[in-house]
Parts: sequence; C-alpha cells; structure tokens
Amino acid sequence: MNFLIVLLHGVGQTPAHMAPLADLVAAHAPQARAVAPPAAWPCDRGGEGHQWFSVDGITDENRPGRIRAALPAFVATIEGLQRAHGVPPERTVLAGFSQGAIMALAACQDRFLARHVVAIAGRVAPLPEAWERRTAVTLVHGRMDRTVPVQHSERAFERLAALGADVRLDVVPRAVHLLAPPLLEHAWQAIQMTSLQC
Repeated sequence: MNFLIVLLHGVGQTPAHMAPLADLVAAHAPQARAVAPPAAWPCDRGGEGHQWFSVDGITDENRPGRIRAALPAFVATIEGLQRAHGVPPERTVLAGFSQGAIMALAACQDRFLARHVVAIAGRVAPLPEAWERRTAVTLVHGRMDRTVPVQHSERAFERLAALGADVRLDVVPRAVHLLAPPLLEHAWQAIQMTSLQC
C-alpha cells in the first residue's frame, strides 16, 4: 500500500455514503487503501447517521466553537487510522464531503495531518490565519449548491492562496450538494494527483 485515503462523510450520514468514492479508489488505485470511519457522535437528528458536531441551532457565530470542540476526536481518529495502517501524514489524503470537508480543513491549518485535503462542498469557519504548507488543498464545489454555497470555497481559496498554500479550486457548473457525478469525478481526479505522486 502506497498511501491511505480517509473518506469523511457529511453530517447525518454513514461511511456507506462514501462508497462511490471508495469504489473509484479500489478500481483505479490498487496501491491505495481507502477507509471511511464514522464521525465521532450519533447524529442528534436521529437515524443511523453520525456527526462531528451538531448543526441544530447553528449560526455563523457558534459554528467555529463547535468545530474547535470537535477537533480532538477528529484528529485522534485520523492518527489512529494512520497508526493502524502504518502510513505517515505524507502518504495520507483526507477526502471529505460537507461536514467531513469542514473538519479536514480545520484540522490541517496548524498541524501536518495529511499530504492532501480534498474538500468537497465544504467551508472554512472562520477563515484561517495560518496554513500547514506541507498540505496541499483541492476545493471541489458545485455552482448550484444551496446548502453550502460555492462562495465559501471561493473565499477559502483566496485566503489559502494568500497564505502561500498549494491550493486549487474546482467549481463544477451544474452540481448541487450531493456526492454524485460530476462532483465525484472531480474529487477523484484530485485524489489521483496524489496517488500518481506516491
């Protein structure tokens, strides 16, 4: 195994929601291991899904605090997977959708947790003051996303570029807030860039 791809689902989802991306990895990158852990907590909206932080009553003011509170469990999950598979950060990719993308972006601001973050339909809250420059970032976002508007990725791209990060922005014209084609295709292309380099 050359590298580890950690697939991070959205709020209220389960690891099974990341299966389409895992299938692409299995079919086209046999040298990689794709793992999709559940988020730390059962979703407080019921069902079988999980969450890293609650979105009930969430606002722009309280979101950053909820993300910060969720970071220790998130980082522990990623580092535990790296230990279990014997893979260091420089051979790790974090590919997250929605809340999974939010957590990956938050965790990599000031620590070297992964070589590449592929953030699908995510956001950075608040915009970072620093970035771990060993971690590349690809922001993939649907132009028609009404749940997390594309402007969040556009602002994140501008800030990360200003901080000297290796960052790319891939806006998909007709895509909405679903991990489905064509977002899947663009996310896989970003992951593949890392797989070809390892």
